[in-house]
Amino acid sequence: MRNFLALIVIVSFTTASIADDFNAVLFGHSVEIYGETEETMHLDGKPTITDGKLTIDEITIVNGIPTLVGNSLSGGNACEGSPFIVSFPPGGQPRIDGPIEGADCALVTRKVEDTAITFSTASSAGRVGKMWVWTPSAGLAEQASVEMQPDLAKGFATLRERTVKHPSDLFSYGEISNAITDLLGTDLEAYRQTLDGTGSGKFVGDDYVGTACTPHMCGLQEALVFVSAKEHRVYAAWKPDQKKIEVRPSLPDWPDKARAELSTWARKWM
Repeated sequence: MRNFLALIVIVSFTTASIADDFNAVLFGHSVEIYGETEETMHLDGKPTITDGKLTIDEITIVNGIPTLVGNSLSGGNACEGSPFIVSFPPGGQPRIDGPIEGADCALVTRKVEDTAITFSTASSAGRVGKMWVWTPSAGLAEQASVEMQPDLAKGFATLRERTVKHPSDLFSYGEISNAITDLLGTDLEAYRQTLDGTGSGKFVGDDYVGTACTPHMCGLQEALVFVSAKEHRVYAAWKPDQKKIEVRPSLPDWPDKARAELSTWARKWM
């Protein structure tokens, strides 16, 4: 029944989505999204959520209540959107929960079940994983956060699998995470948070080099990591906002290959 009712609405939802603006009648209520510099969702003609961009991502039935899941985006590509929920209790007015707060720019995934919707973010180097559970009766409730746990079975040798997708993934490699921790000491937390930002990496031969920046501060606050697979050593550099570049270990201890990557990365501040 849940899928059948949702399918009926999705037909009109898909048709309405052809235009830039959204305009549809869902479960007896008008839902409109429109705007120029910002978009606002109107329910039965009344303005509700406003942000840079609003999307409707899913329409479903939760515990017998018609439910709409949307996403609120501020704009730019440094942050993911924040989900919101609109429920339509029979005989009552639509109810709005969210957008979710505290996601810290992370991607929020969702799992729709018969009686609830679970939203979650993955734990990473610079932030804990978070979870929220939504029910029609109680709305959104944040659950206990989850710390990232390094895999002690993974180390420098595991780099040969070349599955690192983001520089912060290195903190999931137990041996490498421990090496970074020993290297940075009291500077670890600030470095982790920056390396967990918008970034990418590549393999240069057998070695890995990755760079990242704090969301909305690219060019101002950035970090670099170089992992020497054969030496089993890590070389780290970071540029705090309005401060000089910091390197660990000291520059004379960096091999030529790592120094070349450092020089290329640091050139933007020269």
